[in-house]
Amino acid sequence: MLAAALATLVIGHSAEGREIRATRVGDEDAPVKVLVVGDVHGNEPAGEAIVTALRRERVAGVQFWLVRTGNPDGRAANTRQNARGVDLNRNFPYRWAPGARGTYYPGPKAGSEPETKALMRLVRRVRPQLGVYYHQHMGITVRARGVDAGVQRDYARRTGLPLKSLPNYHGTAIGWQNHLIKDGTAFVVELRAGPAPLQRHVDAVIAAARSYVE
Repeated sequence: MLAAALATLVIGHSAEGREIRATRVGDEDAPVKVLVVGDVHGNEPAGEAIVTALRRERVAGVQFWLVRTGNPDGRAANTRQNARGVDLNRNFPYRWAPGARGTYYPGPKAGSEPETKALMRLVRRVRPQLGVYYHQHMGITVRARGVDAGVQRDYARRTGLPLKSLPNYHGTAIGWQNHLIKDGTAFVVELRAGPAPLQRHVDAVIAAARSYVE
């Protein structure tokens, strides 16, 4: 382990005023930046334990940016959506499309939600080379299009979650991030129901981060 800085920042507030926080772990001058988001759907919380465990890790040349939850109102209510009934993973501006109210309601317009805006501000500020967003309950590593396939394959191998494609949904966080950061890679890990095998996922994130260190 390396001695390194740890700092927690408030990056925004939810629709109901709850803080959305990001913790930087590692030297602020480290060239490799890795964003890990525990959840954006409030009823899919297993990734939060992985984010919490990563707070204890130090990797030379890497700064981790850790967001335990991107949807604190949904976590409090145990709902997929935020307090306004918006599915945040359909609300990001890239390939956003309007839709009816319901499970996957994308909001009244692209990037309308304060939680979406908070994550967007963080990504624009940090410009991470790597982003990992946790969801549930499919039990797969989701193949992201047009980015580093090797990193995704290695994550799948290390965790035992097979690499599979899903439909190209509108307005997703990784779609927007990959569109913004052309030389970066952001992808989704769909954890299984119940607690995740913690150390296996922590090790996979660390291995992915190290692959970007020259």
